[in-house]
Amino acid sequence: MSKRLLLSLLSTSLLGCDSNDDVKELDSVLIKKNEYFSTQFNVDGNQQVNVKVSLLNNIPSEAFIITEAEYKNWEDETQTNDFANATLASLVKFSPIPSSQTESGWMKLDSGDYRILIENTAFGSVRPQGISVSDSTNVMYSILYK
Repeated sequence: MSKRLLLSLLSTSLLGCDSNDDVKELDSVLIKKNEYFSTQFNVDGNQQVNVKVSLLNNIPSEAFIITEAEYKNWEDETQTNDFANATLASLVKFSPIPSSQTESGWMKLDSGDYRILIENTAFGSVRPQGISVSDSTNVMYSILYK
């Protein structure tokens, strides 16, 4: 089965959105041990946002919705890969990300730039163990607007 078809099938079941929802972004990411992934999204004052995440396979991980300013702080604090001592003030925390879909619920955020941060590091309460390839995490996420 092609990746595009699989993603389409997964998105249909994962999103569960109605005709009034606008999908801003939908993707799955593979994150190796001691790495993280982030993507930016923008909110204007008239929109509500719902972020959905699901663990597809491998080890549990955590995801956060944060402001752009908080992401810059995260980058500054973790540039030496000292994730265990990093701090993060999140608007929403998914910990651990479950294998069944979970979501933030519809949120009214101030206008501005935000990020989804998915981490597979020593930060937080979910930490990778061992050194095998399966220490990576595979997470699907979506950002919806209405």
